[in-house]
Amino acid sequence: MNFLFSLLLSFLPPYYRQHYERESQAHILRATVATAFAELILACIFYANGFVNYIPNAAISPAAFLEYFFSWQGLMLAFFFFDGAIRLLAAVAGQAIGITPLYAIAWIHAWWHRRNLKKSECPLVPDLVERVDSGPGLRILSCRPRKNWDKWMTVMYEENLYEIVDAKLSTPPRPYVYLLGPMPESKVIRGLHRYHPDEVLDLDQD
Repeated sequence: MNFLFSLLLSFLPPYYRQHYERESQAHILRATVATAFAELILACIFYANGFVNYIPNAAISPAAFLEYFFSWQGLMLAFFFFDGAIRLLAAVAGQAIGITPLYAIAWIHAWWHRRNLKKSECPLVPDLVERVDSGPGLRILSCRPRKNWDKWMTVMYEENLYEIVDAKLSTPPRPYVYLLGPMPESKVIRGLHRYHPDEVLDLDQD
């Protein structure tokens, strides 16, 4: 049942499946490989079928392939073919990505979510720091965003160095979630933030 659920999740961008990561983590890559391969095969089948049906209606028979390719049906199917190919290669490399059109919807949804959060800012409360179950990393839940926390920032907490792995939106009273992992010894420190959970109370909110 978990794998079937992961098949559905594999079509979605990370923004929509972040709440189900623990349930689907073991299957999401295999599910993405399966759905990406199916997307490739279906795109090829529908493209071939559409092309065969288009040939009798082609204005220039020798150029029927190009004519069909640049039709709206051909371009749409070619798009899903390349989308499936990219998803398959990414899954083989260890990254599960959803189908491209849903990323535009996820971006708009995330922008709307951030806009609503700004309209109704949560009260100032100290950050909540949690240890990540699957490793030595940290999960920091905050009531305010950290605008300078990106992949170049190094965070020091309890004399340990961490790098920013991911940032997500959750629910109040601490809607901003940051995932931190141990900083590799070979990584150059470009910016250092000495972090404390109570520092959010002193952030400039202007």
